[in-house]
Amino acid sequence: MIKKLRISNFALIEHLELDLKNGFTIVTGETGSGKSILLNAFSLMLGERASSSVVGNYSNKAVVEFHLTNEAQDKMFFGKHQLDFDEPTILRREVVKDGKSRVFINDTPVSLAVLREFTTHKLLIHSQYNTYELKSKQTQLELYDSLAGNTEKIEAFSKLYQKLLLQRDNYNKLVRDFKKQSEDSDYSQFLFDELNKLNLDSKDYEKIESDLYKLDNIDSIKDALYKIQGFNEENGFYTGIKETLKQLEKIDSPGSELEDITRRLSAVSIELKELSNESESIIDSLVDDPKRRGELLSSLDEYNRLLQKHKVGSQNELKSIRDGLSDNSLSLIDLDSKIKQMNRNLKETEDSVQNQAEALHSSRLDAQKELSQRIVNELKSLKLPHTKIHFKMEKGALNEMGITELKLLFSANIGHPQIEIEKAASGGELSRFMLALLKLISESRKMPTILFDEIDSGVSGDVAQKIGQLLKNMGIKTQLLVISHLPQVASKAQQHLMVHKDIVNDKTITSVNVLDMDKRILEIARLMSGENVTQSALDTAKSLMD
Repeated sequence: MIKKLRISNFALIEHLELDLKNGFTIVTGETGSGKSILLNAFSLMLGERASSSVVGNYSNKAVVEFHLTNEAQDKMFFGKHQLDFDEPTILRREVVKDGKSRVFINDTPVSLAVLREFTTHKLLIHSQYNTYELKSKQTQLELYDSLAGNTEKIEAFSKLYQKLLLQRDNYNKLVRDFKKQSEDSDYSQFLFDELNKLNLDSKDYEKIESDLYKLDNIDSIKDALYKIQGFNEENGFYTGIKETLKQLEKIDSPGSELEDITRRLSAVSIELKELSNESESIIDSLVDDPKRRGELLSSLDEYNRLLQKHKVGSQNELKSIRDGLSDNSLSLIDLDSKIKQMNRNLKETEDSVQNQAEALHSSRLDAQKELSQRIVNELKSLKLPHTKIHFKMEKGALNEMGITELKLLFSANIGHPQIEIEKAASGGELSRFMLALLKLISESRKMPTILFDEIDSGVSGDVAQKIGQLLKNMGIKTQLLVISHLPQVASKAQQHLMVHKDIVNDKTITSVNVLDMDKRILEIARLMSGENVTQSALDTAKSLMD
């Protein structure tokens, strides 16, 4: 339970510190006094998103702090998240003007998810809006599961269902990728075949270009080579050099300056001889072959065309492109294999989800009769003695809640058929039905603290008296904080908090006071007669308190 509540700089609340008692606490106040501020502060502790609008004008941050008594099962939570297990447990939420917020458990920073995990089992908030949500089929099924004790089953099913959705998304994405790659595969294969025909691993296109150049210039090349061969003719350079060498050898002496000239000229003689021989060999190899020339030209033209097509400048770059296209083809094979494996996994998950959905549906059917009777019994104490309800369940399409389609059939009057509650129940009947549900849910879940915001909406008189008594009984095992405008309900509380708005130093401030007995009587009388409290209202208030 919540032992202490501290709020500072939160909306119109400058500073508030309250010691809360166990049992049933009523919260009253005029319309617009700020009761909703308390509701918003409690909602923050359930992990609701924080808005900078809640930060007041007294500092740069708003603070909400709860002091809670510990329970034995809390030790597991604190150990799991490596938190200090102190008495009491202190929860603190801070919101700054830029909208950012921080959460602390026993002064250790934690995430919103950790806060939600802890407070979900500590605090339940029910507002008037939630009562109207009873008209929602999903809300009806959620409440039914909570009452039937299916919460853990639903959580497990929800995780598996989300896994299924993720697998389907991944599978469909892979299928789309495969389809796109398949559509492109013909063109990719064409590009690969084009490059493959070049025989890039066995042909040297630089040599082909050189060979073609020779064939294109065969006459000029031969002419130049013949001139080199002419160096060996009778009056050529070679003959002249040989004669000069003979003459130098006759007049040269070791160590003279002519020795170096003789050596160098001898080298030239040898080089001329070799050039002449090589020229002769090349001339013999140069054969004008129009057919081969055409083949080389065709091959080189195709090579140059693909260089330009793929916007590259070398044979190695074309090889890389060809290899990449080959890898794409292999990738398509791998992708097909992955799709088949993912499809098998998807079918396994689909079967598992379907089996769990069937088991969940059976569990819901098993609880049907008992739950209907328990709710009817509670409604009898709330002045709905002739109520008949039936949870009609049929199998439907698979969704995040399973395969159960629920219709909550309701009749509050003898002789009237049971029809869907959203069409049959009045506002007061909806409020009482929801209160009965929440009473049973709080008992099954052993919820330490519940905050009701106008759960008694749409009722009055003796019905309000009955609701007050039911809330008082609930308070024996659960800490209840109830926002109400009904004097019959307020009179049954063990603690009375009054919310009021004042203007202090030209600023509007919301305050909350704990009322003693005399002030409680006065407040309950005000609930009956308005601002001008009459003696009759005071007498009735005393009677209600007695």
